[in-house]
Amino acid sequence: MDIIDMANKYSGYYSASTEPEIVEIGRMNYLSILGSGSPGTPIFYEKKKAIIDFLQQLQKEFTQKEKAFKSDIVEIFYWFDEKEGFVDIGDFYTTLSLDILKYRIAVVIPDFITAQNIEVTAENHKEIPFASQFETFDYNAGKCVQLMHLGPFAGELVTLPILQNFASESGLRKSGMHHEIHITHFEKGQSQANMQTILRDPVQAI
Repeated sequence: MDIIDMANKYSGYYSASTEPEIVEIGRMNYLSILGSGSPGTPIFYEKKKAIIDFLQQLQKEFTQKEKAFKSDIVEIFYWFDEKEGFVDIGDFYTTLSLDILKYRIAVVIPDFITAQNIEVTAENHKEIPFASQFETFDYNAGKCVQLMHLGPFAGELVTLPILQNFASESGLRKSGMHHEIHITHFEKGQSQANMQTILRDPVQAI
């Protein structure tokens, strides 16, 4: 029996240059959970751990079946409510208070996983924190600018303006949620020295 490895199946989705580039990202299906506030809070890391625990149980339900799959790369979508005003790529983490930041922690899953599959897993594994809050999320980012950020998250304050300048010089402006893909697995307390994070933002013509 072959296992569908999502990282291999969508290798282009999970890759980026260390230099800014324009890419086209198609529709993807995710297991996800919503949250708000700074990404450094305890509840943020609790939800990040819980989504992996939940995903492992979901994968077990398809083990020994033709639709067995593997997926474990965590991604985060970030945004501010529109009433707070437009926040561009380069100033994303410095314009407004992170206390009002919204986020969606997500992991890519196969299209055959349905909301009902998620509900059944949640019912069977109530011991997993936030089990009842997990849901499917379908998203088509379209045209994006991206690059691979290497090193600590704090370094993104330098990297994001580079991505912003590239977008502006290309006649593009931010048009959707800021998206980070944690290629390197990371949990609170671990060293960030060798982190690899794709920074990706949907854009449209100015």
